[in-house]
Amino acid sequence: MGFKGKAGFAGAGKMGGILIEGLTGSGMLPPENVSIFDIAAERLKQLCEKTGAEPASSVSELTSVCDVLFLCVKPDQFPATGARIAETWEAKRPVIVSIMAGVKTEFIRRIISTEAPVIRVMPNVAALVGKGAAGVAKDERAPDEVNEFVFDLFEKLGGAVWVPESKMDAVTALSGSGPAYVFMFIEALTDAGVRLGLDRQTSEKLAVRTVAGGAAMVDETDFDTLQLRAQVSSPGGTTVAATSELERLGFRSSIIESVRAAYERSVELGK
Repeated sequence: MGFKGKAGFAGAGKMGGILIEGLTGSGMLPPENVSIFDIAAERLKQLCEKTGAEPASSVSELTSVCDVLFLCVKPDQFPATGARIAETWEAKRPVIVSIMAGVKTEFIRRIISTEAPVIRVMPNVAALVGKGAAGVAKDERAPDEVNEFVFDLFEKLGGAVWVPESKMDAVTALSGSGPAYVFMFIEALTDAGVRLGLDRQTSEKLAVRTVAGGAAMVDETDFDTLQLRAQVSSPGGTTVAATSELERLGFRSSIIESVRAAYERSVELGK
């Protein structure tokens, strides 16, 4: 039957706004079943006008009216937000959905003084264009329809995978921060084209379409990356010359170690 209750959003910044627009725009919930609170009054007003969602006057009010509460605040803002949530917790006891990087379930429960179900999600910014990637850690104590509702929302915004919470730092390092790595790769490809005589606009367009096309081939064909790379690597050709140089310069290991650095930082933030 699916979830038909009320969803509340504590925080309506970039990612919170993406989720609210995705939820109301997809028809998963009618706008009147979505409530929002944000300390930025103008941002709150604009988003409610755009989506038809209902504004809440405080986090406490929001908690008292929703069945699922999305925590979309910055991690360092959560202790204060959590204290406000605790004030009216007993009214509804909503299932909590957290998109806060590095903030573990046990810490969320300790701040709110509850053993409520907590579904953790690590999305990425590409959800803005419907190409997001999200890891979702379900809570078995939450109703099945709520776990599925949360997963379906992030699936509609690009794609989602189930992961245990113990792997959330790895998801943060790989896909949560991942768009930045892709942006840097596109920048480097663009700079290379400019050095070889292309104008920047042409070079950037070629770089962007190359990255998008390569990703689509992996996503939409039955070939793995090794097979696809072999298809464009003629013996003694230009591609082999380039990929051999990438290996010599440590391209693969630099990516692996960079993701490891992000992972270690995510672990550190969670302590």
